[in-house]
Amino acid sequence: MTAITADNLGRAAIRLPMAMFWPALFLAAAWGATAYAERVPQVVQGLLIYLPHAISLVGAVIGWRFNRSRLVFSLAAVSIGHWMMTGPASSIRPGSSGEIGYMAYALLFPAGLMVLSVLKERGLLTRHGVTRTAIFAGLSAAVLALAAAEQWLVRDIAANVQAVAVQWLSVPMIPSGWIPETGIPDLAIIVFVATTAYFIMRLIVLGNPPLESGALGGLIAGGMALHFAGNIQAVSVFFTAAAGSMLIAAIQDGYRLAFVDELTGLPARRALMMETMKLGHRYAIAMLDVDHFKKFNDTYGHDIGDQVLRMVASRMARVSGGGKSFRYGGEEFTVVFPGKVTEEALPHLDALRQSIEDSGFVIRAKDRAKTKKAQKKTGGGKRVSVTISIGVSERSDKHPTPETVTKAADEALYRAKKGGRNRVAK
Repeated sequence: MTAITADNLGRAAIRLPMAMFWPALFLAAAWGATAYAERVPQVVQGLLIYLPHAISLVGAVIGWRFNRSRLVFSLAAVSIGHWMMTGPASSIRPGSSGEIGYMAYALLFPAGLMVLSVLKERGLLTRHGVTRTAIFAGLSAAVLALAAAEQWLVRDIAANVQAVAVQWLSVPMIPSGWIPETGIPDLAIIVFVATTAYFIMRLIVLGNPPLESGALGGLIAGGMALHFAGNIQAVSVFFTAAAGSMLIAAIQDGYRLAFVDELTGLPARRALMMETMKLGHRYAIAMLDVDHFKKFNDTYGHDIGDQVLRMVASRMARVSGGGKSFRYGGEEFTVVFPGKVTEEALPHLDALRQSIEDSGFVIRAKDRAKTKKAQKKTGGGKRVSVTISIGVSERSDKHPTPETVTKAADEALYRAKKGGRNRVAK
């Protein structure tokens, strides 16, 4: 996992609340529905028992279509948990089969979400996907077999097996008074807390990917459902919130795949097309190109070239003047200035050009020292200059459409290149 840096923490302070908006909304709605259950219409109360399964099914279909096996398994876990908590484990009397199923699920649910996050995505209908399905089904069958041991073992033996299972799953580990009273075993609470911390760290380090925020929302909502064991309406409400958080995450992830450039994190060309459809009669479009990028790639390799593109994109994401940045393709980028003409956009484009030139880029040697102190002694690597050329144009009678404005900006970019690069031309 990428190291947590001050830059990551700064960005997370801004983005993390937005990433958790939908999960927090679902949790707040679930809490309100539980606290004011008597005000919930009877029709809605009757549908609650089916709602988590319906939402999970929709999310699983989306996950299957986008080859997101993790999402399918996560929603399956939510659906199984709701079935257990409103059926076999609706009563968790000591020594009952429901108690064992409850304890096992409380431990496996958070652990499973963490494992699914760690594992590399391999799709559903692949060898790895089938293997994961078999493991998932095997664990579910093992829990059910343990919970219903008296159905297939001699009664005395079944009682002993279940007693041992309960003893292992309910080992006291948290001093009394540290947490509110709950039926969730101490070991499961520790796993829940560790998994919550893990997902928060993932959100900070990875830039708030939707599936992580959805998993975190589902984790917290699932924990609340377990806390309200025995209250079927509350259980249904919180499992609905868990499934809803994951469904919204699936939709956001689909949008991200379609409209966000994976390498740079900027909106992609398809998003640019959608943006140009919303433009009015006053706008400017700039085309940007990294100078000598092919030579840079040939000299230092494609991995370093990708790092340069990410660096340029990070500066473009902060362009001033209301500009919206996009990756056009290759080493080309686009900035759209709604409501502005060329002369108004020029100062902001020149500031962007200057910020990239001033940033520079350090090429680390493959055998570079690992510590910062040692890197200072050795110089840390070769510093090279990265510059961009920019061409900009505006809507006019001569260029009445976004396509013609973009073409004019591209021609201006060519003039900037021909004029010596590292400049803005109009």
